[in-house]
Amino acid sequence: MFESILCVLLLAVNPQDSFKKEMGPLQEAIDGLVQSTGARIMTSSRAAYLEGYGIAVALEVALEQPPNIFSKMKTGAELRASVAQRRKDIKDKLSEWLKQRIVKTESVGATESISIVVHLMNTTPNDVPDLPAQFVISVKKDAPGQVTVREY
Repeated sequence: MFESILCVLLLAVNPQDSFKKEMGPLQEAIDGLVQSTGARIMTSSRAAYLEGYGIAVALEVALEQPPNIFSKMKTGAELRASVAQRRKDIKDKLSEWLKQRIVKTESVGATESISIVVHLMNTTPNDVPDLPAQFVISVKKDAPGQVTVREY
């Protein structure tokens, strides 16, 4: 009897209530991972719970510092290499983190997802003209090993 009452109470937990507790640490973890690559966060992570979908997180990142008169000027090749490496590092770190985080996130239902939208600010458009505007990293709770990365 006690077990059935406990199961009913556990099922009655509202995902929005769980999300409110998870939102801050989730945003901080994403910002920390991105900053650890050397990229600059222009707009901090903002997470939202979308009923029927799961969690969507958006942030804006500059992969290279904007040039200024006080910093050492990099060549076009150095900028392209730096941007490519940081882009790869962000995708790899966030993908690995999502694989681990999705199974621990209580507010995401069994068939829901977590998606991270990284908007890229191109501070050096002359040297890196082919930089995508954003990439989206997604994982579903029922398939935590299958992370999808799309660039737009």
